[in-house]
Amino acid sequence: MTSEKILLKQVRILEQVKERGEINEQGKTNERTDIAIADGKICAIGTVPEDFKADTVIDGSHKTVLPGLVNAHTHVYMSVFRNYADDVPFETWLFGKIAPMEDRMTPEDAYWGCMLSFAEMIRSGTTAFLDMHMFPRTVVRAAHDAGLRAVLSRGLQGTDRTDQGIIRRINEAKDEMEYAKEIGSIATFMISPHAIYTCGEDALRYALETAEELQIPVHIHMAETRKEYEDCLAQRGMTPVRYVDSLGLLDHKIVLAHCVRLADEDYPLLAKPLVAVAANPASNAKLANGIAPVARMLREGVCVSLGTDGASSNNSQNMFTDMHLLSLLAKASEEDSLVLPAKETLQIATANGYRALGLDQNLGKIEEGYTADLILINEDAPSLLPHFDMASALVYSANGSEVSDVIVNGKLLMKDRELLTIDEEKIRFEISRITAQFP
Repeated sequence: MTSEKILLKQVRILEQVKERGEINEQGKTNERTDIAIADGKICAIGTVPEDFKADTVIDGSHKTVLPGLVNAHTHVYMSVFRNYADDVPFETWLFGKIAPMEDRMTPEDAYWGCMLSFAEMIRSGTTAFLDMHMFPRTVVRAAHDAGLRAVLSRGLQGTDRTDQGIIRRINEAKDEMEYAKEIGSIATFMISPHAIYTCGEDALRYALETAEELQIPVHIHMAETRKEYEDCLAQRGMTPVRYVDSLGLLDHKIVLAHCVRLADEDYPLLAKPLVAVAANPASNAKLANGIAPVARMLREGVCVSLGTDGASSNNSQNMFTDMHLLSLLAKASEEDSLVLPAKETLQIATANGYRALGLDQNLGKIEEGYTADLILINEDAPSLLPHFDMASALVYSANGSEVSDVIVNGKLLMKDRELLTIDEEKIRFEISRITAQFP
């Protein structure tokens, strides 16, 4: 991906409101600044070198800039199933409706499902995502074409290390990593045993050994449903979280998606330094799986990030929707309006997401030398007025349409609401072609 020189003129930096601006009693700042981007990085904030010649200048006099949002758990190809399997029980949704249609999908179908998700993601300010998928080479190719930052994990299912399905999928995961290098992708990777109910104990151990061999993290669905939780207690005499900890998975860098069903003993295990949880409030609520105890996890020192899950169960890839739900559901379930305030919710969707995905060494901050994965917000959008508190506006009022510009790795993916790397007309044609075959 080629980078470009971009100059953001007179933008307000949300992250720096408390650090650099002169604050008035409403928590606002009048300070604006310039940001220069070159070679994929933020090279100057404030005083821009006189010899900096920008390829693109963006007028930020009515815009706020912040790090891009991180979708910490999704299945981007599944947008082709949006609105297809709604208002049914979880088991019916997964095994009765979605899985049979997945078996009929071709890699080309999956590619256009990915591109549909990416159009929505970019339009609503997501710049990085963690994906569990079943189409090797397809998702990484689509993410590369769209310009998004992908962390990819090939889903694994099987009983043990002799299972030909497990062996094939691990080989596909390794091949995808090599393919990413060939096409110059910025993607990184994880190993992804699907869940404890689709992977046997030896398969889980084998997945961990492979992750250690490749020096990459693990990603797994965890404690998502009541059935998963109760079956694990009945079969193994321990909770799902304690079970994977007994296998050593929580001593390796890992992202656990969902964590809706937890026992008191689980929280210290989730607070281990290499563990992150990806909460999925919309998906969990829609499938009636419950509300993850996010506020308690945060109090117990757990790194909580935020994901949308796939568009077949959300039915959206819009992180603003999930930020809104995350905060409100936490307040409602705790019966405390003070939990998950807007600024903390924004941190979950940005800084915690970068940490969960292992991207926090050079991403997630607006500082010189950091990689430029940024979004700009149109402050004049009616949904954000008046400007009492921008963090509150983004969490409680915004719907994603306020995102005006998106930059990933120093490259503009959207400018003034125009997508620059994605042909939406082509996407509409291909999605119509694919879904015309649905029963």
